[in-house]
Amino acid sequence: MATRTLAPLFAALTLAACASQGNADLDGALGNQVQPLHVDHVRVQYSAAFAPGASELPVSEAMRLQTFLDQAGLRPNDRVYVATPSGDPLAASRIGKIADLLARRAVGVATVATPPQGVPPNHILVLVDRYVVMQPACPNWSASPETGHDNVPTGNFGCATMSNLSLMIANPRDLMAGREMGPADGDPSLNAIARYRADQVKPFSTGSGSGAAAAPGGGSSSSSSSTMSGSSASTTSGGGGATTGGAPTQ
Repeated sequence: MATRTLAPLFAALTLAACASQGNADLDGALGNQVQPLHVDHVRVQYSAAFAPGASELPVSEAMRLQTFLDQAGLRPNDRVYVATPSGDPLAASRIGKIADLLARRAVGVATVATPPQGVPPNHILVLVDRYVVMQPACPNWSASPETGHDNVPTGNFGCATMSNLSLMIANPRDLMAGREMGPADGDPSLNAIARYRADQVKPFSTGSGSGAAAAPGGGSSSSSSSTMSGSSASTTSGGGGATTGGAPTQ
């Protein structure tokens, strides 16, 4: 009687062990596939020098700062921070001069606490933070695509998609965390649907180069073309006291 009772339990344990081993094999095979894109947080910095007792940035120093920003490839998505020496009575006015310079590039600026290593007197530390996405290490031809019999994706599965995403993403930080959605007005979309159902669709503007043409029933058809350009980020530093820092922890 005891033997008949233990037999089903033994069979169940055997099947569970086989299933666990099968999942482990599958997980190991899938682990060789293309990994998610890797995003690094990078910081570059520049120490802008002011004349003692002056809040105006010298012309030569302003030019060096502009060169640093150009070499760093400053973009609207980048975050720029400034740090001042402790107890600097001209800190506010000097930060304002840096902010005016960055405003011409449509970039805002925020202040951060003085770093542990400190900031030299009569200097403003300009920090540019950005996220850099690295392309996946593919294609991977380490295994022949003709001899796979394990019924799992090949080593190049998703390679083109991930590579294209790394080149097309406007702000790599979006791969790490989404953005908060602001308020939206749904009336324009609802009105467009109502006009469509009532056969009162508005035609596109016939301005220069729009390529719009009126369609039967009050609608319109248009054709357009668009181009896409890519950009690459670099972590460089300008002269005149520029330094580079590694990727800080958050």
